[in-house]
Amino acid sequence: MELWIWVVILVATLLIEVETAGTLVSIWFSLGALVALIVFWLGGPIPLQVILFLVVAIASLLAIRPLASNYFRGNIVPTNQDRIIGAQATLLVPITSTSWGQVKVFGSVWSAQSIDKKSIDEGQLVEVIAIEGAKLIVKAVN
Repeated sequence: MELWIWVVILVATLLIEVETAGTLVSIWFSLGALVALIVFWLGGPIPLQVILFLVVAIASLLAIRPLASNYFRGNIVPTNQDRIIGAQATLLVPITSTSWGQVKVFGSVWSAQSIDKKSIDEGQLVEVIAIEGAKLIVKAVN
Protein backbone atom coordinates (compact mmCIF):
# COMPACT_ATOMS: atom_id res chain seq x y z
CA MET A 1 0.00 0.00 0.00
CA GLU A 2 2.70 2.50 0.94
CA LEU A 3 4.47 1.81 -2.34
CA TRP A 4 1.56 3.28 -4.25
CA ILE A 5 1.22 6.23 -1.89
CA TRP A 6 4.85 7.28 -2.46
CA VAL A 7 4.68 6.60 -6.20
CA VAL A 8 1.48 8.68 -6.53
CA ILE A 9 2.97 11.55 -4.49
CA LEU A 10 6.20 11.40 -6.51
CA VAL A 11 4.46 11.36 -9.89
CA ALA A 12 1.85 13.97 -8.93
CA THR A 13 4.40 16.44 -7.55
CA LEU A 14 6.65 15.94 -10.58
CA LEU A 15 3.70 16.60 -12.91
CA ILE A 16 2.80 19.73 -10.95
CA GLU A 17 6.41 20.88 -11.19
CA VAL A 18 6.48 20.31 -14.95
CA GLU A 19 3.19 22.17 -15.41
CA THR A 20 4.33 25.16 -13.40
CA ALA A 21 7.60 25.33 -15.40
CA GLY A 22 10.40 26.75 -13.36
CA THR A 23 8.54 28.12 -10.36
CA LEU A 24 9.68 25.38 -7.97
CA VAL A 25 6.31 24.68 -6.42
CA SER A 26 6.47 21.01 -5.52
CA ILE A 27 9.96 19.67 -6.21
CA TRP A 28 10.55 19.51 -2.44
CA PHE A 29 7.79 16.95 -2.05
CA SER A 30 9.12 14.99 -5.01
CA LEU A 31 12.49 14.67 -3.29
CA GLY A 32 10.83 13.67 -0.01
CA ALA A 33 8.66 11.07 -1.76
CA LEU A 34 11.69 9.65 -3.56
CA VAL A 35 13.56 9.22 -0.25
CA ALA A 36 10.47 7.66 1.38
CA LEU A 37 10.14 5.29 -1.59
CA ILE A 38 13.77 4.21 -1.23
CA VAL A 39 13.26 3.63 2.51
CA PHE A 40 10.18 1.53 1.66
CA TRP A 41 12.21 -0.60 -0.78
CA LEU A 42 14.86 -1.07 1.92
CA GLY A 43 12.19 -2.34 4.31
CA GLY A 44 11.88 0.71 6.55
CA PRO A 45 8.73 1.08 8.69
CA ILE A 46 5.94 3.49 7.73
CA PRO A 47 6.68 6.02 10.53
CA LEU A 48 10.30 6.27 9.33
CA GLN A 49 9.10 6.77 5.75
CA VAL A 50 6.78 9.60 6.79
CA ILE A 51 9.39 11.26 8.99
CA LEU A 52 12.03 11.13 6.26
CA PHE A 53 9.52 12.40 3.70
CA LEU A 54 8.81 15.46 5.87
CA VAL A 55 12.45 16.05 6.85
CA VAL A 56 13.75 15.83 3.27
CA ALA A 57 10.91 17.97 1.89
CA ILE A 58 11.42 20.70 4.49
CA ALA A 59 15.23 20.56 4.35
CA SER A 60 15.28 20.77 0.56
CA LEU A 61 12.79 23.65 0.66
CA LEU A 62 14.96 25.55 3.12
CA ALA A 63 18.19 24.79 1.27
CA ILE A 64 17.19 25.14 -2.37
CA ARG A 65 14.46 27.78 -2.40
CA PRO A 66 16.66 30.79 -1.51
CA LEU A 67 19.27 29.81 -4.10
CA ALA A 68 16.69 29.11 -6.77
CA SER A 69 14.68 32.27 -6.13
CA ASN A 70 17.76 34.35 -6.93
CA TYR A 71 18.38 32.33 -10.09
CA PHE A 72 14.78 32.45 -11.33
CA ARG A 73 14.17 36.05 -10.35
CA GLY A 74 13.12 37.87 -13.44
CA ASN A 75 11.85 41.34 -14.06
CA ILE A 76 15.02 42.99 -12.75
CA VAL A 77 15.90 45.97 -14.83
CA PRO A 78 19.33 47.41 -14.12
CA THR A 79 19.31 51.17 -13.66
CA ASN A 80 21.84 53.78 -12.72
CA GLN A 81 19.99 54.26 -9.41
CA ASP A 82 22.22 51.58 -7.87
CA ARG A 83 24.92 54.24 -7.58
CA ILE A 84 22.84 55.76 -4.75
CA ILE A 85 23.60 52.79 -2.50
CA GLY A 86 26.42 53.76 -0.18
CA ALA A 87 25.90 57.51 -0.71
CA GLN A 88 25.62 59.82 2.28
CA ALA A 89 23.13 62.66 2.56
CA THR A 90 21.42 64.89 5.10
CA LEU A 91 17.90 64.05 6.18
CA LEU A 92 15.45 66.77 5.05
CA VAL A 93 12.36 65.43 6.85
CA PRO A 94 12.78 63.36 10.04
CA ILE A 95 12.09 59.63 10.05
CA THR A 96 9.77 58.45 12.82
CA SER A 97 8.39 55.07 13.78
CA THR A 98 5.14 55.95 12.00
CA SER A 99 6.30 57.93 8.97
CA TRP A 100 8.99 58.02 6.34
CA GLY A 101 11.40 60.88 6.09
CA GLN A 102 12.93 62.51 3.04
CA VAL A 103 16.50 62.75 1.86
CA LYS A 104 18.09 64.47 -1.13
CA VAL A 105 20.64 62.32 -2.94
CA PHE A 106 22.41 63.39 -6.14
CA GLY A 107 19.84 66.14 -6.70
CA SER A 108 16.75 63.94 -6.28
CA VAL A 109 14.48 63.90 -3.22
CA TRP A 110 13.58 60.40 -2.05
CA SER A 111 11.35 59.01 0.65
CA ALA A 112 13.49 57.31 3.27
CA GLN A 113 12.96 54.73 5.98
CA SER A 114 15.38 53.68 8.71
CA ILE A 115 16.84 50.19 8.36
CA ASP A 116 16.20 49.47 12.03
CA LYS A 117 12.81 51.28 12.14
CA LYS A 118 14.20 53.82 14.62
CA SER A 119 13.63 57.56 14.46
CA ILE A 120 16.27 59.79 12.88
CA ASP A 121 16.21 63.56 13.35
CA GLU A 122 16.12 66.16 10.60
CA GLY A 123 19.60 67.31 9.60
CA GLN A 124 21.19 63.98 10.61
CA LEU A 125 23.73 62.52 8.17
CA VAL A 126 22.51 59.16 6.81
CA GLU A 127 23.93 56.48 4.52
CA VAL A 128 21.82 54.76 1.88
CA ILE A 129 21.78 50.99 2.47
CA ALA A 130 19.26 49.83 -0.13
CA ILE A 131 16.48 50.84 -2.49
CA GLU A 132 13.01 49.32 -1.98
CA GLY A 133 10.65 50.41 -4.70
CA ALA A 134 10.53 54.21 -4.57
CA LYS A 135 12.06 54.63 -1.11
CA LEU A 136 15.55 54.46 0.28
CA ILE A 137 16.54 52.41 3.28
CA VAL A 138 19.03 54.41 5.33
CA LYS A 139 21.01 54.25 8.55
CA ALA A 140 22.31 57.10 10.66
CA VAL A 141 26.00 57.87 10.31
CA ASN A 142 27.66 58.40 13.68
